[in-house]
Amino acid sequence: MLLSYEETPDAIKTVNNWIDKGHDVKIITGRPFSAYEASRQWLNEHNLERVNLFCLNKYGRENFINGSTFSLELEDYYKMHFDFAIEDSPAAFKFFNHLPNLRVLVFDRPWNQNCEFPNQNYKRCFDWKLISDSVI
Repeated sequence: MLLSYEETPDAIKTVNNWIDKGHDVKIITGRPFSAYEASRQWLNEHNLERVNLFCLNKYGRENFINGSTFSLELEDYYKMHFDFAIEDSPAAFKFFNHLPNLRVLVFDRPWNQNCEFPNQNYKRCFDWKLISDSVI
């Protein structure tokens, strides 16, 4: 199913532009490790092979692969620093609390249109052009 997902307009171009400019781009997903290979394949097939992909054990799954190069436990994630984050899930906002100055660009989706943002560092973006313009 993951392999059938269509590209979000301008996302791939934007991400590759950031990488070309020297930014370290990471995709950190709460998907289970069983989705890693399909997710990695989708990224590779859509010209995003330079993007680092991690599965974050947000939910304490018992079958999570500890110590792999593509998995993160919460304690390792909380040691990381980010200049900005792009998120579409209000349930994930709490995972940014350790970075009080982090700019969070909320990609507008039907499931997040009525959510309240935790602070002024959150900005709703309706498309990847606005995301790109907000990062500059």
